[in-house]
Amino acid sequence: MKRFLPVLAVAALVAVPAATARTSAPPTLESGKLIVAFGDPAPGFAAGTVRGNTVTNPRGYEVDLAKAIARKLGLTPQWMYSPWTGLFAPGTKKFDVSFQEATITSQRKRTVDFTTSYLNANQGVLLSHKATVPTSIADLKSLQTCAQSGTTGLDWIKSSLKPSKAPLVFPTTTAAYQAVQINRCDAFILDVPLVSLQKKQRPSAYGPVAGQIVTHEQYGAVLQKGSKLLPTINATMKALIKDGTVGKLQKKWFNLNFAQVKVLK
Repeated sequence: MKRFLPVLAVAALVAVPAATARTSAPPTLESGKLIVAFGDPAPGFAAGTVRGNTVTNPRGYEVDLAKAIARKLGLTPQWMYSPWTGLFAPGTKKFDVSFQEATITSQRKRTVDFTTSYLNANQGVLLSHKATVPTSIADLKSLQTCAQSGTTGLDWIKSSLKPSKAPLVFPTTTAAYQAVQINRCDAFILDVPLVSLQKKQRPSAYGPVAGQIVTHEQYGAVLQKGSKLLPTINATMKALIKDGTVGKLQKKWFNLNFAQVKVLK
């Protein structure tokens, strides 16, 4: 599985009518607010207290990135929970933008819009304590794999790995991590930043991160298909990348070099 607008300066000596000097407000669902959705808690990316459809006190890379976007646009961020299972469903969204470490794919772009990428990622392999450590992709075929439904990790298992045992599929990352912890699942296939940060947060709960599979994926934030807000978000995101904000946030929240994770071939 995880850029901004310039402020126009007006010369003091040039008379400009107030109506033309004002920029139009961003086309958000609620005036003055940027409604930002997160999914299941993901260490380093976005983690807070979920109560119903609300998220309180979220912290993480995606949270700070959303705050930076809102600040640039003069908006107040408002947090909400939106489950992964409905993220790519067609139809009206209750959020302006959602950060859920979502890989940009052509299939998903049929039903939603994606922002420009804010992180590159490969697939990672998180093992249970009892699993035999694989040294190659071929070694994974004999293990009991698992994945979250609707993920590129599950797609890779089915289309490329084709293991001897059918993968166990879970609706949430929380359920999949639990399966690894109790040794029901040998190898959880999910984005390497996510499994690496989960292992870092709870080092004794799992076996090692055995490696990563090169898939060259990119994370983009999700918006409703045809959202008029997309060009504004993209311009803001690109500006934040250019001025170094995105790089600083990645260093602040990850403090891991994902490129150093062993590549399985």
